[in-house]
Amino acid sequence: MNLNRLVAFFLRAGVTVGAALALVGLVLWAAQGFGNPNSSNNYDFFSVLQSASAGNAAGIAYLGIVILLATPIFRVALSIVYFGAEKDMRYVIITAAVLAMLLFALFQGRIA
Repeated sequence: MNLNRLVAFFLRAGVTVGAALALVGLVLWAAQGFGNPNSSNNYDFFSVLQSASAGNAAGIAYLGIVILLATPIFRVALSIVYFGAEKDMRYVIITAAVLAMLLFALFQGRIA
C-alpha cells in the first residue's frame, strides 16, 4: 500500500470536488443577481446537504467549503489506518493526537 499515492489521490479529489462545488454555488449566486443568498449562520452538516440538494446557491457553496475543510482531516485519518496496517504504533499515536487536535479545533467553535 503506497501512502503517498493514496493520499495524493484523495487530496486532489477533495480539493477538486470542493472547489468545483464552491464555484458552482458562486455561479448560481451570480445568476440570481448577487442578491442575499438564503444562508444561515447555524448550518449543521445535514442542513448543508439538504440546502445543497435543494439547489440553494449558499448550500452548494457551503458544501464545497465543508469538503475543502474535511480533506486534510480525512488525510490524517487515512494516515492512522495506514500506520496501523504497517503496525507502526508510534506514528499511530502521533497521528491520532494530530487528528484529535484537528477535530477539537473544528468543533471547538461549535461547542462554545
